[in-house]
Amino acid sequence: MDHEPAACESESLAASLRTYLSQTGFAFTGMTAKEATPAITRAVAGWAQASGWKCRWEEHMRYIDPPRAVGGGCRIYWWPSRSAYLDLQLLREDGPPIAVEIDREDIGTAVDKLRDEALRGRPALWIRWHGAARAELPAGVARLRLPTRATRSPIRYTLKGVDDTAAITCGEPVSPEAREDALVRDRQRIAEEQRTAALQRSYPPVIRC
Repeated sequence: MDHEPAACESESLAASLRTYLSQTGFAFTGMTAKEATPAITRAVAGWAQASGWKCRWEEHMRYIDPPRAVGGGCRIYWWPSRSAYLDLQLLREDGPPIAVEIDREDIGTAVDKLRDEALRGRPALWIRWHGAARAELPAGVARLRLPTRATRSPIRYTLKGVDDTAAITCGEPVSPEAREDALVRDRQRIAEEQRTAALQRSYPPVIRC
């Protein structure tokens, strides 16, 4: 079955979610950040269930590009990590799975995860609540911003409701060339990881005294 370009489908799905949150009267008052994010996540899962989709929480995903060594003082670490977890993955019978990230700030790995999922041809939704949304959106990713308000210390967040004024922004469509290039790099990364794993199995374990 043919589907819309990833950016267009992501945008239409963000609009569908916004309508669901409005019609169900989703709101909260006086929540901490640790309470608000799970509440929003449950609401998105409710939208998935109402749409007839299965919902997976903290679903494992792989970055397309292999990690690279980065020097950090006396240590060398790998960035990005080989894998990560999506807040939600929504499984549909009539289309590719939908990747969802839910965040209070732009800081983090949400953009990287959603970018790679969009390059794989999967709709990608970023639910941003509170604060200014400044991060540039990758191709294929749609962002729904929920209009929350906060009190001073102790900080508590309130969402009075969601309506058509909740902003939706979207990156450019993923080009066929970008998707094909990403899929080639994805296959190369998988092959390299398999080769490395095979080499590790061929060496005897190191016994330390």
